[in-house]
Amino acid sequence: MATGTLRTKQIIIALGLVVLLLASVRSPAAMASACNSGGHYTVQWGDTLALIARRFGSTYSALSELNGIRNPNRIFAGQSIAMPGGGNCGQSTVEAGAHIVERGETLWRIASRYGSSVHALVRRNGLRNPGMIYVGQHISIPVLADSGHDPVFYTLQLSTVNPEQGRTLSLSMPLGTITKMSGTFGTSDILFFREGDNLFGLVGVDAFTSPGVYQLTLHASDATGESHHYSRQLMVHDGGYQYEDIVLSGSVAGLLSDPTVTANERKLLANTVAPVTAVRYWRGVFQRTSVGSITSDFGTRRSYNGGGYNSYHGGVDFSSHGGTDVRAPAAGIVVLAQRLHVRGNTTIIDHGLGVYSALLHQEEIYVSVGDAVFAGQHIGKIGATGLVTGPHLHWEMYAGGVKIDPLQWTQLALP
Repeated sequence: MATGTLRTKQIIIALGLVVLLLASVRSPAAMASACNSGGHYTVQWGDTLALIARRFGSTYSALSELNGIRNPNRIFAGQSIAMPGGGNCGQSTVEAGAHIVERGETLWRIASRYGSSVHALVRRNGLRNPGMIYVGQHISIPVLADSGHDPVFYTLQLSTVNPEQGRTLSLSMPLGTITKMSGTFGTSDILFFREGDNLFGLVGVDAFTSPGVYQLTLHASDATGESHHYSRQLMVHDGGYQYEDIVLSGSVAGLLSDPTVTANERKLLANTVAPVTAVRYWRGVFQRTSVGSITSDFGTRRSYNGGGYNSYHGGVDFSSHGGTDVRAPAAGIVVLAQRLHVRGNTTIIDHGLGVYSALLHQEEIYVSVGDAVFAGQHIGKIGATGLVTGPHLHWEMYAGGVKIDPLQWTQLALP
């Protein structure tokens, strides 16, 4: 939750800048919809050139050269990006996956990662020698199998067939004769709810989920007691997150590793966002909680004092002057409104169906536990309470207890 520029390579942080991290919003569907028949892609808010390249089976260097982009980090929403070959835009997001070979990989390892076989990859990519692949090579992955043919599931809709790390997957279908539904994605349970004549589910994909193939399995019962089953594979993609190195003083590092300082707050937050309210309070897309500029994105991989990138930024930071309004991102019920030692003045809103927002480091809180809030309601002021170095607002979101990218919810109506 640094308040400096995201791409800064070295950030010297004083007391508490990274307490919560010890813990893009670029959906494939949105990217596909931004393609046109001319082989161009229209840059969406939050895109990076590397992410666009990965999504469409290219490389950022190839896109840079083709489009005359001198600095790959300087692209803007609305910009038209030409795709190599003029007609590749969107193909890999729907018909098949794509993998860029990394150092040390073999074709066997790539096949195992995506639930395929060496023979299938050799045939699809026209490889003459399976033992001769090179770093940076584009390997096309065969379409994943769909074994769910039960007519009950013909109307099932997924928010995406290419879920990403740290983002939310939603499912929906007409209720019909179904009386009960359960399911899993990988090892995570999907939370299903009825609303009128529809049934829908949500599951948060952890930001550290390894890219690769995961099984989606659904079980349903109808009014006659008959059971129905659905199964297919979905490929979780890399979220396109950035990396940053952070240097902590010895005293700060010691404080943040002290369980007596952080453990109780973590337990409090985990317990607060665990209950699942079987009512949906929100409608449509979420609003941003602040008009300030974003200074640190969700999911940014972080290294501390030269260590590994084994933690990530669990929310979105908005930089602003102290006293700037804090707004409720969507309707809900306030379930926590108090000052915490590490997180400062904190408000947590239950949006229903296991979805929560947590707003940290406020100067003042204008709501109380039990209050019903509406989207855009002025509920506090940005401040610098808790262990921080300056005024900013940290916004976290949870789905089923899993931290998820809040900005995805400001661009897509889920479910």
